Amino acid sequence: MKIFTPLLCLAAVLTGATSAVAQTLYDNFETTRLVAYPVAEGTFTQNAPNPGANAVNGSSTCALYTRSAAAQFAIVGVKPITGRMADVSAYVAGTKRISIKFRSPAAGVVVQAVLQNSTKANTNMYPNGKFGGDFSATTTVANAWETLTFTYAAGSAGNFDPAVLPTDVDQMVFLVAPNTNNGATYYFDDITGPELLAGPTAGAAVSQLYDNFQGTRAIKYIAYKSSGGLNADTLSPAAGAAANSTRVARYTRSTNQFDALVVHPRGAALADVTPFRTNTLRMTLRVFSPAPGILFQISLQDSTVAGPTNYPAGRNSEYTATTTATNAWETLSFSFVNAPSATPNTGLNEIVLLVAPNTLVRRRVYLDDWTGPSLVGFVPTATRTVQTTGAAFAPAFPNPTSGLTQLPFRLDKAAVVSLAVFDNLGRRVAQVITDEPRPAGQHSAALSAAQLAPGLYTCRLTVNGAALTRPLSVK
Repeated sequence: MKIFTPLLCLAAVLTGATSAVAQTLYDNFETTRLVAYPVAEGTFTQNAPNPGANAVNGSSTCALYTRSAAAQFAIVGVKPITGRMADVSAYVAGTKRISIKFRSPAAGVVVQAVLQNSTKANTNMYPNGKFGGDFSATTTVANAWETLTFTYAAGSAGNFDPAVLPTDVDQMVFLVAPNTNNGATYYFDDITGPELLAGPTAGAAVSQLYDNFQGTRAIKYIAYKSSGGLNADTLSPAAGAAANSTRVARYTRSTNQFDALVVHPRGAALADVTPFRTNTLRMTLRVFSPAPGILFQISLQDSTVAGPTNYPAGRNSEYTATTTATNAWETLSFSFVNAPSATPNTGLNEIVLLVAPNTLVRRRVYLDDWTGPSLVGFVPTATRTVQTTGAAFAPAFPNPTSGLTQLPFRLDKAAVVSLAVFDNLGRRVAQVITDEPRPAGQHSAALSAAQLAPGLYTCRLTVNGAALTRPLSVK
């Protein structure tokens, strides 16, 4: 069996003290939502109604998966939102089993589960990152729920990665009807799998606004280490677009192959960056660039170890995003791609931004509203996250919600407003207001949560370039 999948670029290596819990229900698509589905080849809907309750599954909500007929080995990726999997040796031995409730249009459909280490799999070269063999089950009924319990079969030489140990697994992939090209529809519910190790929570970083080049300046720019030229206080080339600030930064990339803009946090090191390495949180940066397809890379590192000529020493993690617009503001959301060294997730004190790495072209870009891992001791208080001198963002009501909810806010003076909703992977799932001028006064925007899967979300109100956030729970 071969797996060709974009999921293999996902990565997470967690460090620190952890403790195992019992065999875990990952997702019942109602009250328990411990995993995300970053890749699905086909259509994966997480809040579908149960098409036919029976004694096996009486839940009202489940997942609907329409398989991609174009993919011979179509996959659904399952990634713990926090933490990783404990030692999976018991699942190999058969003393514990992966299971799901499954509804298929036919009997005899093979379903496989593959365990992976995403860091070693991120080369997208099968079988890099694949642990051991395959876990398999076969449907026995048509158009009715049944519980599939997976049986392990050891992989042959060349069909797994011997470097991946039973303690290295951090993601699972389901393959429905592998080695076929059908486009049928299937239903998932009550996914259970290997126990999860609770990742470090005390001291873990949250998202913090580093610099809006106006009132918030939580980082400093290290000129003697940087390659290009930075003007950290210049007029926006297009104020009133996706970034509404009048003052931004202008950065002119040098012709160095790996041009670097080096930044240090003010006052304290970064808190534990684990949530960013698991893509539970994302760094963001508003960018105005001359062309689409320009790669931006951020490196988090320890300046006491990392030097200009000793890569990868001291480099904890790397994140990338790519522009899509020409001469227009857009928000880049950075995804974890690599852990160059075993540098710990704590105590990092240097951030490096590379514009168009591994090229030799001089480019001018504009930057605004840079967010990243919070600094040690940073507390996201209500006044910091939900109010500025000119605006306030009130709690959503009702909250939790499963239908219509109101998002109230106040403007002390007329402003250009955007309001969007993001999931726990940093993906925008709803745009409620887009760059609308609003007068001073009380306002409220309506959001229909019926379109959202149950889980936790972040509502982000942007007022003249300043971002305010409120949590939202969808049940």
